[in-house]
Amino acid sequence: MKAIKIIFMLGLLALLGSGGPGRAQQASAELTLYGGRTVFNNPEFDSVSLVEFPFTVNRNEFSFFRPDSADTNYYARIFAQISLINTEGIFIDSNKTYFSAMVPRLELTTAEGFKLFNKLSLPARPGIYSARLTVIDAVSKKEGSFFYDRLVVEPPVKDRLSIGGASLAYDITYVGDEPTANARMVSNGSKVLNCPLSVFGIEDSAVFVYAELYNLQYDPENPGRYRLTYKILEDSNRVFIDYGSKERDKPGASVVITERFDIKGWPAGIYIIQLTATDPASAQADTLHLPFRIFAPVTSSELAVYNSDVTNPYDSLSLETKVNLVNYLLTPPQKQTLVNLSDEGKENFLEQYWQEHDENVSTRVIENRLEMIERYRFSNRYFSINEGIEDGWKTDRGRIYMTYGPWDDIEDINSPVTGNPYIIWRYFAVKEGKVFVFEDRDGYGDYRLVHSNVYGEIYSDEWKRRLESGTLELY
Repeated sequence: MKAIKIIFMLGLLALLGSGGPGRAQQASAELTLYGGRTVFNNPEFDSVSLVEFPFTVNRNEFSFFRPDSADTNYYARIFAQISLINTEGIFIDSNKTYFSAMVPRLELTTAEGFKLFNKLSLPARPGIYSARLTVIDAVSKKEGSFFYDRLVVEPPVKDRLSIGGASLAYDITYVGDEPTANARMVSNGSKVLNCPLSVFGIEDSAVFVYAELYNLQYDPENPGRYRLTYKILEDSNRVFIDYGSKERDKPGASVVITERFDIKGWPAGIYIIQLTATDPASAQADTLHLPFRIFAPVTSSELAVYNSDVTNPYDSLSLETKVNLVNYLLTPPQKQTLVNLSDEGKENFLEQYWQEHDENVSTRVIENRLEMIERYRFSNRYFSINEGIEDGWKTDRGRIYMTYGPWDDIEDINSPVTGNPYIIWRYFAVKEGKVFVFEDRDGYGDYRLVHSNVYGEIYSDEWKRRLESGTLELY
């Protein structure tokens, strides 16, 4: 169905602890590891949410062996662990697994293009965390790790219709209660092969969506129906495809949503799946935005142009500026580690950080790092409050801009009838929509954040009321 070759992982085998050892070798390189995260804020969980960490690794990077002469297959033994860390840098929970991959012939152990899929999960109370995923080849001792910088776990939603647990996948197959080789990949009867980075190749034929819908108004005597509406948006938020609406019967107060979108022939670029769920019985609706990227392989001629004509602006930055770029991305433990390093150590730390967080590994350029440079420069140019000093990145507006990028909509009221000047930024493509209100209380252009609907940011009942009522002036 698609160019990517998918090999299902086997569950933990009984022979993991037995059989002849493979050729032990020193770790000559790190494993290539891509990690994702999905938060299920299901109201049935009450006070916690379930966080899943799907990941993929390249099969040909593992060492395979035959456990005994009677078995003609070749196996790799793999260990994976996820560790959850609070804002003080304290490990508060972890989960781990051993699993195996199998191939029937020796030459397949080095074949490129095959991925292994698995995932780990942890319950977590509402809060802000970081996490580290580690995968180890038990034979060669090669290791790969993926760090999750800012993991926001919001409280379970109990009082309104809500879409949760949304993720993109290479493939979703309904298996029901049938036994499967790796039960971790099954969610509510669907085998989900997650795409952790939400990046698909131009040769892929489809993008799959998995999500859950909570808090439908449900009466067993009169179940009723709910409505799903899909649109594909381009990066500029223009509608690329409008799939319209479809209605489905309610099986209960919560339902599973799976959908397939044909992307064959779509040009490379960034797209957003906009999913709106509506419950006519309660007159409530919720909208979710899932961005993904389709990339085209870089040709040799393009690489030649890149190598000869393009310089990396990151290389010309001072070490202080390079540190500033990641100020809102690093966790407290990472920041402390960075502070204690020498200048050379800081350079190495930062280079490794960006390599680990390259969002498009198909190119030689770390596009998200270039984007952060542009955000940093924009913040210093427009948000600095001290003449002659580039400190805009330190302001509230600078922090939000560097974290979320350019706003989708802005209201800049510098002369209100009553009250202080204020600015409202809205982001429509960030989850169900995010809003940030900045107020200039002293009249010197130092706009401070006074309200946001983002979990963990400052919140104001007064500003929430004004935004919902459309009455932004004070009386």
